[in-house]
Amino acid sequence: MTVRALAAIAAGLLAVLMLCAGGLAALFTGGTASAACGAVGPDGQQLLPSPTVSPPPGGAGWNGEQVGNAAVIVTVGVQRGVPPRGWVIALATAMQESTLRNLPGGDRDSVGLFQQRPSQGWGTAAQLQDPRYAAGRFYAALTEVDGWQALAVTDAAQAVQRSAYPGVYAKWEDDAIALVRVLTGGTPGPVAADLEQAMSNPLCLIDGGDGQLGGEQVPLPDGFTLPPGTPLPVVTAIGWALDQRGSPYTFGGDCTAPHSGVPARQCDCSSLVQQAYRAAGITLPRTTRDQVDAGRPVTDHRDLRPGDLLFIPGSRGTASRPGHVGLYLGNGLLVQAPHTGDVVKVSRLSGWLPDLAAVRRVVA
Repeated sequence: MTVRALAAIAAGLLAVLMLCAGGLAALFTGGTASAACGAVGPDGQQLLPSPTVSPPPGGAGWNGEQVGNAAVIVTVGVQRGVPPRGWVIALATAMQESTLRNLPGGDRDSVGLFQQRPSQGWGTAAQLQDPRYAAGRFYAALTEVDGWQALAVTDAAQAVQRSAYPGVYAKWEDDAIALVRVLTGGTPGPVAADLEQAMSNPLCLIDGGDGQLGGEQVPLPDGFTLPPGTPLPVVTAIGWALDQRGSPYTFGGDCTAPHSGVPARQCDCSSLVQQAYRAAGITLPRTTRDQVDAGRPVTDHRDLRPGDLLFIPGSRGTASRPGHVGLYLGNGLLVQAPHTGDVVKVSRLSGWLPDLAAVRRVVA
């Protein structure tokens, strides 16, 4: 089936998607991606590859049923607020599991587009043969995987599917990206460029960072010390975090070897804080969403102490559900892993105070 024919089918299938979701542009917050994320033209806009759709192995093209199921998967992703990288992962998974067909059976009790098993708690067989339900269950499981947006497509799919053949999803990534291009109309312009980046290199756009691009890196004052009586675990945590200065930010990185040059071992904001306190023998949750409930609240922001966790909305959160965290050092300073393209660094508290959403004290 040609791109033109697929586009004609997809246009009708996605009319409701565009009306309900307010267009794909609503998913993006704007801003200029790093030039390292792809080539740019003379006007500074990202250059897009030519949209093509690769047929599955064996030479058969995607038919109307398959494209219709793909449109449902993308639609559910849009409606659930899942970033475009998630659509690609979901399509690649369904391509492998069912070749985008809503199968009535499979291995053991597997059914549907994603070959989910009722016996494994995915839902009833009838529910799992509803493409909307099946896609929703897949996205719900995917978005619970820590750092899923930074994982390779096959690794993210495997984290959900737990297949006996974990590498099989990789071969479908290009097909899934191509099909998303068709389903979203291939609209030219900045939104299309952002979509391309978000599908193929999510770290260019989806970094969950501080939302403060270009913030200065502040040196520690000469003779910097923590106040007398600072609890030893706080001293250890702050010392560990400061030792990671200069290491690159990587969204989804676990911060277990920040200076190793391995992105998966580098830090994002919450893993920096988690690993700093782990070095002090204190266990914190992995994500900012959960860390905001750790320890006890500090309601008077004039009573900050070294070691307090400071939360701001960041690029993807809100005041009620902050998306970025830093570690207070005292002296009006904090250490943080800011955003993609930056490094672990010391920043001024004054830049955070207008947006400070919560403070938590882990060590009394």
